[in-house]
Amino acid sequence: MTDPNLVRRLTTILAIDVVAFSTMSARDEEHALGLLATRLDTAGTLVRQHRGRVFKMTGDGLLAEFASPVEAVRAALEIQEAMRSANATAGPDDQLTLRIGVNLGDVVESGDDLMGDAVNVAVRLESISATGGICISGSVYEQIVGKLMLGAEDIGEQHVKNIPRPIHAYRLTVGGGRPGGPPHPAHAAARRMPRARSLLVASVATVLVLAALAGTFYLRHPAPTPSLQTAEPTSDLPVTNRPVPETVAGAAGPRTAPPAAPPAAAPAAATAATADPAPRRFAANEVPFVPDFRMRALENYAHAEGAKALALNVRGIFATATRRVDEAAARHAALDECNKAVLRDVSAIRDFDRCMLYAVENDVVWSFRPPPMPPPPYVPAARPSPPIPFDPQKMPLVGAEARERLARRYLTTRHNRALVLGHPRFDWWTPSETDADVIRRNLQICGHLTGRPCVVYALNDDVIVQTPQTMRPIGVLTPQDVSGLDASQLKALNQYLIANDWRAVALGANGRIGIVSGRPNEQDATSMSLQACRDAGGTECAIIAIGPFMVAPQ
Repeated sequence: MTDPNLVRRLTTILAIDVVAFSTMSARDEEHALGLLATRLDTAGTLVRQHRGRVFKMTGDGLLAEFASPVEAVRAALEIQEAMRSANATAGPDDQLTLRIGVNLGDVVESGDDLMGDAVNVAVRLESISATGGICISGSVYEQIVGKLMLGAEDIGEQHVKNIPRPIHAYRLTVGGGRPGGPPHPAHAAARRMPRARSLLVASVATVLVLAALAGTFYLRHPAPTPSLQTAEPTSDLPVTNRPVPETVAGAAGPRTAPPAAPPAAAPAAATAATADPAPRRFAANEVPFVPDFRMRALENYAHAEGAKALALNVRGIFATATRRVDEAAARHAALDECNKAVLRDVSAIRDFDRCMLYAVENDVVWSFRPPPMPPPPYVPAARPSPPIPFDPQKMPLVGAEARERLARRYLTTRHNRALVLGHPRFDWWTPSETDADVIRRNLQICGHLTGRPCVVYALNDDVIVQTPQTMRPIGVLTPQDVSGLDASQLKALNQYLIANDWRAVALGANGRIGIVSGRPNEQDATSMSLQACRDAGGTECAIIAIGPFMVAPQ
């Protein structure tokens, strides 16, 4: 009989496996394991950026789930592109190739793990994928037709191990045809590039400088960003007037008298590369992480002549190389100078600190999406009254070591600073010259590293959000934490992220939601959100968030 206690649901499964990893491990096990961890962490980062979740590591691979088949395929494409790019610039001992399978089907929940036929089919699709390729089931293909610029080779009914029925499968291709129709081009922009520009594909290998990024999500208390005050740019003068090649390195930290510079704009709302194959043109005010006072150097890069490249790290350290012999020389010079600046200015370097190419010529080659951000103005318009002084000992979601660091470094920094919290337990801060700049930059950094919008907890010496007292904070609320919302509910929840004073979210067992904000105290906020949930037709309504925090009973 069917177990009524089993929780079943429909989801998209992505399965990744490394080709010939046993052979690589036999040659040099320690090196192979290090390379594997680096590449799978990068894959995990891209999974999260497409709203997926890694639910199991499988030795030399991983399994992930996505609510959307389109996002699963986009993630698969970007993962394979990242692997190809890394291999293009890696030595013979650092070559690592993946096979990926994607399937849409029914799964059974077992805690955080998923089991069932949908998982097994995804694994079998991976096993019949071409080396370096992606194999999808017919159920996935039906969901992505007309939504992505892809080629797909119909390989028909496949009989695979331990699956009693044949599986209709497709292999995604760069120039394959659509079954029953004309070719469905994939990466059209790449095919239109001249031969010299096609070399730029190798440059996105630098996305792997975030190799340990996935580990960051599981570190409960990552080290706060040090003040990067020592590095100064080689020059701010426009490179167009210089007869010799130039490399300019810029630091992210504040300095005492920043030059006048145009204010940075909010990050651009760009779509993923797989959704829009046209290359994105470089715009100085769209570069994330960089402080306002370095904007002039970015504008100089935009107007520079000759072969050029710009490399960037997550803290806002960057370097430009212009007037080089060719693009390859510009790429290497920019990356080398940027990484030297990181070594010089960052006291505790993590793997995600290494630089990555952001632009070559005036084309953006950075393969990540703009960091997810809360809606502007990013912080509540009204602050708690009376003000709440920042006390590391009272801060939620962090432990003793993080509190000691914050007391020693955050509280003693003279420059403007913002402390942000992300999902899951993640804290980050770095100083700058203005409140607007530290808010923007720290939210961008946190959003990039976690893949979700983050929240500003403290600005300078004051806490700007209310911390629950009747329930226990267990994380930071993001819209991704609440599934099944319609457009109006999603809009309300996004606005909730930056609402004023006491606020709460209640969720019913049937998915109905109650959201209130601007209440005078915590009790009012929770009771009114529960009532709003019931008024909306919710059953068994329960509080899931107070202020910006996910909560659980004390």
